[in-house]
Amino acid sequence: MSELASIPCSSKRARGTSDGVDRLSSLPDELLHCVMSFLPMPEAVRTSLLSRRWRNLWSSTPYIRIDDQDFMDDGKLKKFGDRLLLLRDGSTSLDEAWISVHHVADRTMCYEWIRHAIVHKARLLHVSGFVLLDGTAMFPSQHLKTVRLQYNLLRYGFFRPLNCDCPVLEHLELEHCGLWDLKEISSRSLKALRIIGCHIFDDLVICASNLTHVSIIDPSCDPGAIVTRDLSSLVTASVSLTSRFHYYKRNTITDHRLLDGLSHATTLELHAPLPEVQTSSSFHHIHTSLDEYICFPS
Repeated sequence: MSELASIPCSSKRARGTSDGVDRLSSLPDELLHCVMSFLPMPEAVRTSLLSRRWRNLWSSTPYIRIDDQDFMDDGKLKKFGDRLLLLRDGSTSLDEAWISVHHVADRTMCYEWIRHAIVHKARLLHVSGFVLLDGTAMFPSQHLKTVRLQYNLLRYGFFRPLNCDCPVLEHLELEHCGLWDLKEISSRSLKALRIIGCHIFDDLVICASNLTHVSIIDPSCDPGAIVTRDLSSLVTASVSLTSRFHYYKRNTITDHRLLDGLSHATTLELHAPLPEVQTSSSFHHIHTSLDEYICFPS
């Protein structure tokens, strides 16, 4: 504990004074964990130096946050992250695990951190940074409900555990990620899917019968790369095709096929760089099945 708390970082140590009764320390663990959640993780660990009451409190927090911006070099980041997981109270389940590695040379160090989060029943996993994630990065989970990925390169096999071995996964968000040979997103439990500013290098099929909300915003891909089907529970869909589509020779709504499975939605919001007169017969078929239809030409 003292070893972990002594690991230096770029953050300044918070100092406080007290001229009366220490009412903060008398609060229950749940409230103190809430207070600690507003601190960077290194500062949360350093609360162990305050008093005996705080000595082990950090180790049972229902979250972990490992951020490379809290450290001056990769060595200190890795040492802190490894020791944090080693000394953490393993009997405490995780609500959230946040891992950010934007400015490090060896980003593979986060693989063990991801595994630890999943093994310790994390319900939310957030990974941000230029990390290559494939089928070996994810593991089966009976507890994972939300996965948020930013600036990752996702390779073959990454979605397989999410599709087959995460039966309670409900929310998947991919933001500015590269998707390479991933085949399909076909989770039966998934209810909300957001794909924002992603580069899709091969065909991607979205097939999720319990999906109720889907957003596909500004994808960069070949025409027809995104296919939607079997979205029978869909309620709302938002599709935004911006000027990035002007880089491709074929540039019509039907070429992209991402509207194919949206006919069950009651609300469709579409932003497209195309005049409405260029929409196809399949697009008008979707129009007739919607209670509300919104089209915003760019």
